[in-house]
Amino acid sequence: MTVKEKIIEKAIALFLRSGIRAITMDDISREAGVSKRTIYENFKDKDDLLRNCMIAMDIEYTKEHEAVVQQSENIIQLVFGLMKLGIKAINQINPLFFDDLRRYHIRVWKEVYKISAEKQRTQTLTILRKGINQGVFRKEIDLEIVTILLMEQLRMMPDKTIFPHDKFSQSVIFENVIINFFRGIATKKGLELIDNLLEDS
Repeated sequence: MTVKEKIIEKAIALFLRSGIRAITMDDISREAGVSKRTIYENFKDKDDLLRNCMIAMDIEYTKEHEAVVQQSENIIQLVFGLMKLGIKAINQINPLFFDDLRRYHIRVWKEVYKISAEKQRTQTLTILRKGINQGVFRKEIDLEIVTILLMEQLRMMPDKTIFPHDKFSQSVIFENVIINFFRGIATKKGLELIDNLLEDS
């Protein structure tokens, strides 16, 4: 592991645990066992470090995503596998992380959202098309509309004006969105697979 990779790894752990605003470059320096000068030799500023952290997190998530794809026998299994992966990720993140990202690092947030939204859109369309081909999603659904509806529901999850953090668990919100959304577009065959997986979980 390079010095740069070590700084990113330690910064991710701190940001996810305590949020972004509460963590200073001094905190990261101490955690990574390097000087602040070394951090600034590798990253222009906190935004640059945060951007690199988001890229590293996305790479790791993509690897886990592909592993779930390989292990899934059908699209419903894939949806549930990705739901569990999402819940695992959500449970490791302090809600302040997303609050701070949108409020104090808006440029990074916009960059990250633009990339992740397009990737999420492509992945969702692929899942929907395969689900229709496998007979588990209704063939009459409008793929573009349904994709937008899912993405918008997921986008509003971290919004504490809609779901106050002291009242709603992000992982519970996520599970409710995913299960009820896919039940809504499922065929009889799809519903049976969903119900079977819910019984086994």
